[in-house]
Amino acid sequence: MLFALKKLISIFFMPFSISMILLFIALFYLLLNRYTKAKLFLILTFLWTFLISYEPFSNSLINSLETKYNSYLNIDSKIEYVLVLGNDHETDEKRSVVSQMSRTGLTRLNEGIRIYRKLENAKLIVSGYGGKDKTPHAIMAKNTALALGVEGNNILTQEEAKDTIEEAKYAKERIGDKTFVLVTSASHMPRAMNIFKSFGLNPIAAPTDYHSKAKVDYLSFPEAANISKTSLAFHEYLGEIWFKFSQKINFYLN
Repeated sequence: MLFALKKLISIFFMPFSISMILLFIALFYLLLNRYTKAKLFLILTFLWTFLISYEPFSNSLINSLETKYNSYLNIDSKIEYVLVLGNDHETDEKRSVVSQMSRTGLTRLNEGIRIYRKLENAKLIVSGYGGKDKTPHAIMAKNTALALGVEGNNILTQEEAKDTIEEAKYAKERIGDKTFVLVTSASHMPRAMNIFKSFGLNPIAAPTDYHSKAKVDYLSFPEAANISKTSLAFHEYLGEIWFKFSQKINFYLN
């Protein structure tokens, strides 16, 4: 129930959804012949859409998340587990298993495999449920890892985890208080680390899938790609707010 509510609420607070809401309000006032308010909301729609598609704005939002943890380069070969958090995929048997993974999902998995191969005796844990797809993401990631040369007996799956909170819950049952490497997108890493630590886990951050730029062009024109960056940042900020809210609910219920 809470999972579905979280998804529903997040839809209305995403950047482009806000643009659409402002536009619908403008059209509503236009139909009522209230032209002053219609013009006001049309201007707000334009300004907001310009802002979320403007590279310096979108880059600053995503960069503030992606720079909180450094890439995991000095690897401790004694680590026993590498956990790759789930993302997205689309089952299509006409494509290779690698091509069925989303860009983000494949980037996370590749980073997990890179680290796994530097460890002496480790297990690679892949995570995620199927959502609307018939194949759990964990299974798709496992099949992709097999195709990329990882030994099958060294791959473990978390097929039921719907979100980061559930991924931490299942990881706690398997890993306990052992130190492990946590692989996810750089923008997602701050929230993921907060959640995993709240479960008493001991993760080492291994961020990947970067979207921010070191240098931005302040004279650039708005682009749709920047709306995607802004949306990604909003998703993480909203996710952090929801996590804190759910913690308070659990505190009062318990």
